[in-house]
Amino acid sequence: MSKRVLVAGLALLLPSLWGIPAVAEVYHYVDQHGRKIYVDRQSQIPPQYRGQTQRLKEESETLSHSARERRAQILQRLEAEKGAKGEVAAIEAEMASLEQRAIVNGNSVQVPVELRYQGKRKTVNLIVDTGATRTLLHKSTIRSLGAMLRPAGHAQVVGGARIPTSLMPVDGISFGPVDQGKSELLVIEPSTVPGYDGLLGMDILGKLKYEIDMDRKVVIWHADRYRELARTRQELLAENSL
Repeated sequence: MSKRVLVAGLALLLPSLWGIPAVAEVYHYVDQHGRKIYVDRQSQIPPQYRGQTQRLKEESETLSHSARERRAQILQRLEAEKGAKGEVAAIEAEMASLEQRAIVNGNSVQVPVELRYQGKRKTVNLIVDTGATRTLLHKSTIRSLGAMLRPAGHAQVVGGARIPTSLMPVDGISFGPVDQGKSELLVIEPSTVPGYDGLLGMDILGKLKYEIDMDRKVVIWHADRYRELARTRQELLAENSL
């Protein structure tokens, strides 16, 4: 049912009883199907029915005190529902902004991450990896940025081999609703092409509270705020029977 428009059936709640003049105005018109439709603004009356307006206004001014009270309660309820629905919509929009679509392959979860380097931008797919102490990039994926790398010694990889590493300063790193700002990322050249561009490690993940919804294939960043919004949404839906 529309928030401001009540169709036939509400006529039972608004009988045309004689009484003192009303403070507010409620109009109705009869549509092509013979239905009485009530509105509280003239602008809501379709142009083809506005010829009825004067008569309807006069009816509004002759409602009894009890009928006007019932009408006021109905309009207040409609306004409350409109406000509640608007609040729910705003909450749902904020919840959606905290979600990021992910590529899920088994237990592997990849998210797109944007790098900013000296006015250039590049999006890479990084695995969300709580086992990685540093965020790591594969050298081949950032070659187009022309980044100046600084040698950073060697790192031991799975299998025991040691490989050379470098550090790359970036002006910013962002994903979903998160903007990390300036960072220094580890760069390696893997011996094989792994099918992803690097790892999103604990140097960044450790500052965030997040959850992974494997079924929906989304990462929920700022999970505490997300849960708070979800609770408020449920309360509003229950209180207003939306």
